[in-house]
Amino acid sequence: MTDTNIDTQDISTEPEVEMTSKKPSRLLAVITLLSIVLSVCAIAGAYYLYTINASNNIAYQQQAQQLTSKIESQAALQNTLLEQSQSMTADFKSKVEQLNLQLLDVQNKNKLYSSDVQSLQRSLAETNVRHPNDWILSEVEYLINLSSRKLWLEHDLISTIALLKAADQRVIEMRDPSLNPLRRALLEDINMLDELPEHDVDSTVLKLSSLERRIDKLLISGLEMPEIKSKKTDELSQDVGDWKANLNKSWHAFIESFIIISHRDVSVEALLSPEQAWYLKENLRNNLAKAEFAIYREQQALYDFSLQNALQLVDQYFDMTDKSNQSFYAQIEALSQQKITFTYPDQFKSAPVLARIIEQRLTKSLMLQEAE
Repeated sequence: MTDTNIDTQDISTEPEVEMTSKKPSRLLAVITLLSIVLSVCAIAGAYYLYTINASNNIAYQQQAQQLTSKIESQAALQNTLLEQSQSMTADFKSKVEQLNLQLLDVQNKNKLYSSDVQSLQRSLAETNVRHPNDWILSEVEYLINLSSRKLWLEHDLISTIALLKAADQRVIEMRDPSLNPLRRALLEDINMLDELPEHDVDSTVLKLSSLERRIDKLLISGLEMPEIKSKKTDELSQDVGDWKANLNKSWHAFIESFIIISHRDVSVEALLSPEQAWYLKENLRNNLAKAEFAIYREQQALYDFSLQNALQLVDQYFDMTDKSNQSFYAQIEALSQQKITFTYPDQFKSAPVLARIIEQRLTKSLMLQEAE
């Protein structure tokens, strides 16, 4: 009995031991499994999060690239618009400047037109209020202006005096005592010009030109050879006894036919070559031409210097025994005494007197017209 109990006790204790030993192993398996599952879940979650982050990063990068491209395109567009606006501004400025210039031109033209209109209106008023005799004063003014041009531009003293005398005659024809101051001024101008030495430029130039044409006919000294001393030829004797003398004479005549010896009483000076003679005459002609040039320029020093050189050349190299050369020299000497520079008055006394009379008459006429 005892044995059976013991066995039962042993039998009953073994399963308990097995049960207690299996419980921890299962728990460990469950924990391991849970840990594996959690690890897998964590890995899966991490992978999921990684994939999501990667896709988000790619999307963000694409969006950033798109934004960058948009910004660049907008910047390019802004640059293009800025350039267009600058070019448009420059064109606008140039057009504005052109318009300003055109406007200024139009304003200047308007000023000119207005001044022309005013002058036309004044001229019309003058024609309406002037007395018929006043037109003679305009003719007198024209004659005085023309005489001043003749004097100061052309230095034509004769024509100047004639024009002033014509102006004085026109004033006489008006028979207006109020114009006596104008007549007095005209006569003073005429008397002042009469006191000036006469200066006929054309006459002096023509004389010099005539002398230039005579240069080629002048005779240069030394070109005429002195006469050869004539030698009487001995005639042969008809006497037979003079045969020796006749033979001697015949022999000398035969020799002299080969060698001629001429005897002159006057020494022969060295002759000028044709080239030297040509240069001499051209030098003389050049001096006369310079004198003509000095007349138009009123250069007294050049005029005197040129004619003095011409006189020296004629006296030194040309034959002064010839009458034509003597006349040539005398004419140059007479021309060298002339004065080609004169002091003319700065203004005629009659010009301001006439201008004052015309202005007074015009003002008086306009005042009478306005009063009416």
